[in-house]
Amino acid sequence: MSSQPLRDFILQDRPAEAAPWTAISLFSGAGLSDLGYEMAGFQFVVQVEMNQRRAAIGGDNFPSSTWLVRDVRVSHDEIAAAYRRSTSRRLDLLMATPPCQGMSTSNPSRGKRQTPQAKALEEKNRLMLEVIPLARLLKPRIILVENVRQVLTLEVEYDGAKGQVVDLLRDGLQDYEVFPKVVNVANYGIPQVRRRALIVAVHKDVTRPESVLSRNQPPLPLQTHDEQSNNGMRPWVSIREWLEAMEYEQLDARSKDAARGTHPLHFVPAYGPDRYRQVSEIPAHSGRSAYDNDKCPWCGRQKVDAGLIVCPDCGGAMCNRPYVQRDGRPSLIKGFKSSYRRMNPGRPAYTITTNSSHIGSDFKIHPWENRVLSILECADLQTVPRFYDWTRAKEDKTLYLIRNLVGEAFPTYFTYLHGQTLSDLLSTPLTRRKPRDTPPSAHLALRA
Repeated sequence: MSSQPLRDFILQDRPAEAAPWTAISLFSGAGLSDLGYEMAGFQFVVQVEMNQRRAAIGGDNFPSSTWLVRDVRVSHDEIAAAYRRSTSRRLDLLMATPPCQGMSTSNPSRGKRQTPQAKALEEKNRLMLEVIPLARLLKPRIILVENVRQVLTLEVEYDGAKGQVVDLLRDGLQDYEVFPKVVNVANYGIPQVRRRALIVAVHKDVTRPESVLSRNQPPLPLQTHDEQSNNGMRPWVSIREWLEAMEYEQLDARSKDAARGTHPLHFVPAYGPDRYRQVSEIPAHSGRSAYDNDKCPWCGRQKVDAGLIVCPDCGGAMCNRPYVQRDGRPSLIKGFKSSYRRMNPGRPAYTITTNSSHIGSDFKIHPWENRVLSILECADLQTVPRFYDWTRAKEDKTLYLIRNLVGEAFPTYFTYLHGQTLSDLLSTPLTRRKPRDTPPSAHLALRA
């Protein structure tokens, strides 16, 4: 089964040994992306997160790290001092995963630079450049910035200069070689299409493998899967293969009892009659949308034309299509073709986002069950190991925060694979190697 290595990675027990490399994380969230790098050998000495709740959950999972609840933009000296208090070693990895609302495709103001919302978010588009002052203070051997792929063409103003983010990073990091690259995690066996930009900056005193030097390629893990299964690579892992391999309890949104499983994170919202009808009448395994439901729920007429909210025979509302009441009359909700739609079972899942519980978002409905994905399923698709401790969010009854944190993260399995590559880069002499097909054992370093 091609999904077995990933399943083993998620279900493994927590490894425990000291890590050989040091790291700082900026905009850490709760450390879900950091966790993969730590499993590959990076000990996080300082993690910085502005939100107290996120930092508290992260602190439970990285107890040996110093968590600073700070605004990175005004805390460079404090971050550097916290690192120096903990160790006299040179910093190996500085990583930044800033919020991306100003560029995300889910942001309605994206591209409309003059709107009040876009102006308010413009400052966030510059956050990734906050690695520059810290690089000058700590001279890390590797710098990693992760964000949405639009960042590679984004123009911003920073420190009196204006230009594309990658160019500003090169100007500010003159002792580094800067490698930008868009990666799709589906190409690494993860059953999710998630394209993100990775910018890796390598200090010029770090010896790099010849295979990287000769091709001028960024230090990234070698691709193992491909959409077309070309060049001897394995095909993408489909959402159907993944869900069947994980053997989740069946859920149904028809009632609160049917919508809840025995695992505390395996539950979904229950729907009222109309909302449930919209979902349940989409044929299982079809990848179709509720807008395609064409049987009148009142008179049974078949093939009511698309775009109609009232049946032409009986005048009844097509309440099995997404609609709202306006001035006492039903009106079809305007939406994209990807909204109110089941996932295509033959392809990986669409990108897991912070609004994974909303059926009106892109491809959020289960391929064959009448519901969205549970928090547990989303966390597994984001490859968060099950040993991650969510106790604080459960006790505080802030389970919605778990959905947000899961949707914001870069998949832990990919960051583990990438961490292996970066660890190789720091361990000269080196040759590039394929990522392991088995879960990390204890010697791959994770503090208990």
